[in-house]
Amino acid sequence: MNMKENKKDEKIIFSVTVGELQQEAVRRIGRNLTEEELYKASKGVESGLSFGIETVFKTVIEESIK
Repeated sequence: MNMKENKKDEKIIFSVTVGELQQEAVRRIGRNLTEEELYKASKGVESGLSFGIETVFKTVIEESIK
């Protein structure tokens, strides 16, 4: 694999930043999360995305080849 192919394989397709999570917290609860809350929320995001990622992969791959 050459350098160009490797960079393509490392491209981020989806991410959630702390800032985005904090903006959503302000929208939903009217304030930023504390460090402890942010830690718990980030773990929840990771867990939620990991839990459903197999379904997402299956669906997007099947839909992309139609």
